[in-house]
Amino acid sequence: MRSHSRTTLLLFVFFQALYALTSSGNAFRVPDEFEVYFQAEHLIDAGDLSVPQTLAIRAGNGDSIFFGKVGLDRKPYAPYGPLAAILALPHHLIGRAVAAIAGVPRAPLPAGIAWVFLVGGITMTATATAAALAVAGFHRAALALGTPARTAFTLAMLLGGATVLWPYGTGFYSEAWQAAGFIWAAALLLEARQESPDARTRVILASLLLASAGLTKVTSLVFAPAFVVAVLCDRSPSFRARLEVALALSIGIAIAAGIHVVWNSYRFGAPFDFGYNWALETIPQPPARQFLLSDVPRGLAVLLLSPGKSIFLWAPALVLAAWRAKRFSWQEPAVAIGIALTTAIGLVFFAAYLFPEGGYSNGPRNLVPIIPLMLLPAAGRDSRWRTAPLIACAAAGLVMALLAVSVSFLEDQGLGGDLGAGARTVYYERITPPPGRVWNRYRLDYIPFVSAMRTPGWLHTDRLGEGPDFFPLHLLQARRQLPNGQSIPLWLVWAMPAFWLVVLTAAATALARAESM
Repeated sequence: MRSHSRTTLLLFVFFQALYALTSSGNAFRVPDEFEVYFQAEHLIDAGDLSVPQTLAIRAGNGDSIFFGKVGLDRKPYAPYGPLAAILALPHHLIGRAVAAIAGVPRAPLPAGIAWVFLVGGITMTATATAAALAVAGFHRAALALGTPARTAFTLAMLLGGATVLWPYGTGFYSEAWQAAGFIWAAALLLEARQESPDARTRVILASLLLASAGLTKVTSLVFAPAFVVAVLCDRSPSFRARLEVALALSIGIAIAAGIHVVWNSYRFGAPFDFGYNWALETIPQPPARQFLLSDVPRGLAVLLLSPGKSIFLWAPALVLAAWRAKRFSWQEPAVAIGIALTTAIGLVFFAAYLFPEGGYSNGPRNLVPIIPLMLLPAAGRDSRWRTAPLIACAAAGLVMALLAVSVSFLEDQGLGGDLGAGARTVYYERITPPPGRVWNRYRLDYIPFVSAMRTPGWLHTDRLGEGPDFFPLHLLQARRQLPNGQSIPLWLVWAMPAFWLVVLTAAATALARAESM
């Protein structure tokens, strides 16, 4: 077991380095990214989660970049879960320390944007940590299911290196944190089935992880009840033991929901007002109807069949899970019920959502939190895979992941001009929607990466945030274009990837030795 724990740790270090090495570093593409960064920054500076910095930065049309709602205290708040910014604080503090060591001065915005860009890019590696934790958690969960060590390692490598989890470890969306919370909760619950003195501690930790996922993003709470159902369906422990575990998990879910209610009431005076200012969105006939059952068929086509969002295209390893699902359900019926319920809820819930595609994003963003859970049926006591299907899944997934980390999703999906002015874009089409729905609808024929890579000069562009989507390249652009950009030393631009490359090489070497023993 000790050697297995070492492999789990090495997997975390390996993917932490890989994701940080390939990180975009551009946390200033969409509000879901830059407002979470500004939350973390302002939490350190002023002790609250408001985002007044967004009022000082203007978009091309002259408006501020603020997205959200002004609270009762007259402060601007972003409509995101409170925990996403808190989880990024360690990396943000590291970013501040690096900037101080490198001699990059901080100044009020907009003059101090070079400092913000540098620190923001380093803060962004928080999601690298989150995605690496998700891989490590999957490995531990697979072992808890009795999976042979080599199979558990292989599946973890597929999850980390050949699914959409990789791109979400290089951006600043919160889905990687949710994925880590859910898969580690599953791992701890699976381990708690083995009678041991710390079983109760594992259950409590699992409950806290479910709460943390819900506090990172409120919609992730829709996945959490499946854990309770799985526990209640497990016939191995006594009925009383099942009730105790189910109650503990329910308390964690309720705590997350309660904190959201209190947080919303504090900010806006209404328990279910999350701060989404739908007047700024594309809803011609408010109020917003966030879910519409009649849209489920098209939403399922988006999530399952479309080339830009199909979960099987962006996570080909799930084909292995689907292939083995029947056998897994015989061996682990309660776990299979939980995974099936989670998957069904996720598909139907987000198929009916205003934005089943997840807005501007890579792949099926809304389903990323449960991809590690969905892969678990590929594991199990007698799970052994031939080389051919593993290579096929690895090759297809690796191609998608490499393209996704190389091409900025916003640059690719935002091409085509102003949709509101009647232009045709590659990602959205304008429709006449039913009341309460948006007029920008995801295009089923969207092909990812092609538009950006075909843009003349894309590979060598000097425009900040465009071109190959890697932090060192964006820092070089920032040095040339931003006010005081030259204060970012050239040695720092290359020292950071060099550091992560050394860590990656060392972890890969240690993993190779561990697996050869």
